[in-house]
Amino acid sequence: MLNGRKTIGIILFDITGYYQQQLVHTLSKTASKHGYNLLTFSAFTIYGSDTKNAAGEYNILHLIPYEHLDALIVCHDTFNSDEAVDELWKLVTERCQAPIISIRKKVNGCYNILVEDTDAIPAFVRHFHDVHHFDRIAFMSGPYNHPDAIFRLEKYKEAMAELGLDCPEEYIFEGNFWKDCALDAANHFMSLKNRPQAIVCANDYMALSLCKELTLQGYSVPQDIAISGFDDVRDARANVPPLTTCYVSVSDMAKKAMETIDTLLNGKEAPACTFVPTKIIIRNSCGCESSTMKDLSLSRMYEVELMEQLINHNAHNTFVSISLENMTSAEDIGDYLRLEDSPGNTRDFYLCLGIHGNGAYPQVKKKAPGFAKRSHSIYSLRELNPIATSSFETKKLLPPEAIREEPMTVFFFPIHYLEYNFGYVAATSNGEKAQDTLFHSWLSLIGNTLENSRIRAKNEALLEKLNMLYHEDFLTKLYNRRGFEQFSEEEFAEAKKHNIKTMTLSIDMDNLKYINDVYGHSHGDLALQTIADAMRQACSGCEICARIGGDEFAVFGYDYSEDKAKQYTENFLQYLKDFNADSSLPYCVNASFGYTISDPSLSISREQYMKASDDLLYQNKRKRKEKYGNLSQR
Repeated sequence: MLNGRKTIGIILFDITGYYQQQLVHTLSKTASKHGYNLLTFSAFTIYGSDTKNAAGEYNILHLIPYEHLDALIVCHDTFNSDEAVDELWKLVTERCQAPIISIRKKVNGCYNILVEDTDAIPAFVRHFHDVHHFDRIAFMSGPYNHPDAIFRLEKYKEAMAELGLDCPEEYIFEGNFWKDCALDAANHFMSLKNRPQAIVCANDYMALSLCKELTLQGYSVPQDIAISGFDDVRDARANVPPLTTCYVSVSDMAKKAMETIDTLLNGKEAPACTFVPTKIIIRNSCGCESSTMKDLSLSRMYEVELMEQLINHNAHNTFVSISLENMTSAEDIGDYLRLEDSPGNTRDFYLCLGIHGNGAYPQVKKKAPGFAKRSHSIYSLRELNPIATSSFETKKLLPPEAIREEPMTVFFFPIHYLEYNFGYVAATSNGEKAQDTLFHSWLSLIGNTLENSRIRAKNEALLEKLNMLYHEDFLTKLYNRRGFEQFSEEEFAEAKKHNIKTMTLSIDMDNLKYINDVYGHSHGDLALQTIADAMRQACSGCEICARIGGDEFAVFGYDYSEDKAKQYTENFLQYLKDFNADSSLPYCVNASFGYTISDPSLSISREQYMKASDDLLYQNKRKRKEKYGNLSQR
């Protein structure tokens, strides 16, 4: 697909995370080296797993062109929703025929890239016992139903048993692999009668947050209690004290995944499981004095740089948010986002919205799951230069103008408001980082702006409809009396100001009561609509036509002369003559009229001209009745 090259898909969430950034960066470089396209489908799980907003995020799973991929890489441990995992495998089972690579989780039927961590947790236990002479060593586990948590807990128990150490039940705390369980963990461990001397944590996020919480409670790490982590995330080095942990080369995992894919795509066999070894990193949180001032300085520099980025990006998003309040049309969103002026890591950018009909964007607000069948990029940048793009089938993912001949690495993110989908962003990166730290908030800003634009357009349409109902005659679709008086008064004042003549024409349909009484109100309605059609047909473009009563009509003409008024009435009468000649109705539709031409130099009001026109109308009507009798008879 795309450019004729083999295409690999990857599904991983929270792409701004350190692990995800490393993984995608290496996959991108390796895929390009092999001549493959890499399509990364991502969303952000920071919103939780059971919210409406999360449903909008996980809807990205329905954008993936499973049938057209040559291989698919799945990163399970970046999901935080079992329902999303189930939905993914349902889609994969139904639609994907390509080989599937699972990273960091063993899945039957897939090619698995796994961490060889058999000895990692036991190594921490032995380190605390052999080096620091601790015998009260606790364990902070992940969820008890998570495969990694189950495995690491087993290895902790085995190591404790091998060393002949007690492993009471209260020394094991069930966490969730995230930062928000630290308070409960700290309270639990520090309230024990035989307080542990060290805590082995099943991942770095729990270890780092536990260090922070213990410090807030007045304890010192490692003096009062030692801690170790697992994974060596970027913050592990910047922590005070720097975190003892184990390192798994994410780059090696990415390379192994791509090697497996390349082997399979070249018709060769690949092992079902490939293992990447771990390496223990001893720092200060265990009680060792391993970190140098240079290490701490580099960590602090990273922290400062990250904080500056967060401040700058947050300020940029704030200014963009304020600017977007002035946006009147979604098609103009690029003028307010101005990504080309503050690009970050972006190279190409396409804001692809679903299309349906020819209305204003957003045209489609689709409840998850799924996307519109066709899309159009309303904001398109190639090499950060705005370009025009064509609409396209959504399953092709990109407009034709976005396709490059060389291997492409493209990131896809859903654009939505709560569980309602508008479309998606397709972007390419020009640096090592896939996207900036606050990219998720920027995407949310786009989604919220599109929803506000949709609501504004809906309200404007409703207001226009209400305005028409307020000013429009329901039967004839001409203005009603209220509309005629308001708009003709405005035009009259403008004409007087600029010394321009106007026409005020009064029209009275002949014998409406007779037609209603003899032939029924449906015929009366038809006759009234015919008068309205004749009025519209006679217009030259600068008239206000209205039905101001039951059988009473009026026309206000701007910039009118006597000749122009005569031409209007002739056109009006000719239309009725032609209608009656062609009609098989048992009666004729006729009308009487009278008009006046204003003199801007005189202090005469529009109402006075209207009354004068009415007087002329009734004079005309009396003369015609005296001459013809029943004005509706054939």
